[in-house]
Amino acid sequence: MPFLNWEPRYQVGVALIDEQHKGLFDQINVLYDAMQAGQGREEIKRTVAFLAQYTFDHFKAEEGLMQSTGYPGYREHKAIHDDLTRQVLELQAKLEKGSQMVSLAVMHFLRDWLSHHISEVDRKMTPHLNQSGIH
Repeated sequence: MPFLNWEPRYQVGVALIDEQHKGLFDQINVLYDAMQAGQGREEIKRTVAFLAQYTFDHFKAEEGLMQSTGYPGYREHKAIHDDLTRQVLELQAKLEKGSQMVSLAVMHFLRDWLSHHISEVDRKMTPHLNQSGIH
């Protein structure tokens, strides 16, 4: 059973963003499965590194769309992205140092952050992007 299920309420109406969001959900589920299976620290570190890069790439794409269309909420949205990126990089650094495993609390944080961010914050930009011809 997935830790984080993709639901229609997460669809923002921009194909590129929706596909990337689905990929993020998949990676969080891979990380959760690795934790539940008791897989080694290396597998968890690999998955977190992939998730960090994937999140960076996704945010870069999303921010590029916002900038190219002159989205008025760009600065606030980017600040939210920057905060999560910082937190994911901190988690990755802790794992690299061997000082922390990914806890269920971290997984709940990621799940809650993504579900809120997509359904609330990302959906605010959708009308602007759609009006700019991005679907």
